[in-house]
Amino acid sequence: MKVSEVLDYIPKVELEKLSVEYIVDFQVKKLHGETVFQLLLFSMLNVKDNSLRVLEEFYHSLTFKNIAKSSFDGVKYNSIRDRLVSIKVDFFEAIFRNCLTKFQKKYLKKKDNIISFDSTLVSISSKLLKEGMLINQNNTKKSIKFSVAFSNIPIHSKIFTEQAFVSEDFALKELIQECALSGENILVFDRGIQSRKTFDEFSQSDFIFVTRLNNYTRYEKIRENKIIKNETERLLIKDDLEVKLFDKKGKKTESFLRLIIAQEKENGEVFYFLSNSKSRTAKEICDIYKQRWEIEVFFKFIKQNLNFKHLLSRDTNGIKVVLYMTLIMAILLTVYKKMNKLKGYKIPKLKFAQELEVLIIKDIVLKCGGDPNKVNEIYQSG
Repeated sequence: MKVSEVLDYIPKVELEKLSVEYIVDFQVKKLHGETVFQLLLFSMLNVKDNSLRVLEEFYHSLTFKNIAKSSFDGVKYNSIRDRLVSIKVDFFEAIFRNCLTKFQKKYLKKKDNIISFDSTLVSISSKLLKEGMLINQNNTKKSIKFSVAFSNIPIHSKIFTEQAFVSEDFALKELIQECALSGENILVFDRGIQSRKTFDEFSQSDFIFVTRLNNYTRYEKIRENKIIKNETERLLIKDDLEVKLFDKKGKKTESFLRLIIAQEKENGEVFYFLSNSKSRTAKEICDIYKQRWEIEVFFKFIKQNLNFKHLLSRDTNGIKVVLYMTLIMAILLTVYKKMNKLKGYKIPKLKFAQELEVLIIKDIVLKCGGDPNKVNEIYQSG
């Protein structure tokens, strides 16, 4: 699978069409929407510790001039900063949606109906960030919460800056309600959502979910179900119960709920899994929850390798632009992984960047009147 084929997920014609549709270049002379898109995408791929000044240097590099086919003198880091503040976010969201649709049509299968929901925080000094939430009263930093719905790739995301959304009971619930869900989807989330009312609301909306509970959760046993398979790779399944949960005021839940109690084989740690599925076995419910780990791996990757632990822009508009660019980069890397049968994120990103570098070198050699085919010979002999 060639990088050029992956990049065809976002053809130039499509970028030009979206630029016109969203009037992204109105009264703009230098940093056109397509150029900003390319600058962010390829800097993410090539630069680990990104910043506005690094973007300025990358913009004037021979590499980027060859990628963008155009470059203007006099583009400074503050010009890039101002453009991120003013450029239309809808343009980048539309590119993300187009990539997502192409991926889903080609790769999404029925077994991929599990959607994980989780959030990650990025913090910065409260003196530098106007909007943001305080995680505790003594904190000198403000945080922005990025909540993501994930199924092989990120399929939806939302930014929260208001203090009320510190609680996942509010943030993840709102994210879930915004997602286009079907009766076949299984929602998986961690202990952030604890509201008994929310569990009932999900059941009333015909959302099937799997989550974890705290081990001290109060419940009333209604019925004990027979366990068909009593273990997974790591867990021994002790109980499969139909239950009612109590809230803080002692009120019981109304909808059908199952509590699966399992124990770690190695260290004896006890886990409470909760679901409203009537058809799946206790083992299947435990295995479904295990898939939630993929979103944790995704968050770790974008923070360590796509510079997501830092705020490239401190303005809400710029933050949203960088978020969508990160999601787009994740889709492209996943396509590259699948077509090349690779695992993880770090090595595929490295290989992707190396292959792109070869394409650029070949193009430069060709423009200089040389033989680009010899680049392959040198590259393969190393």
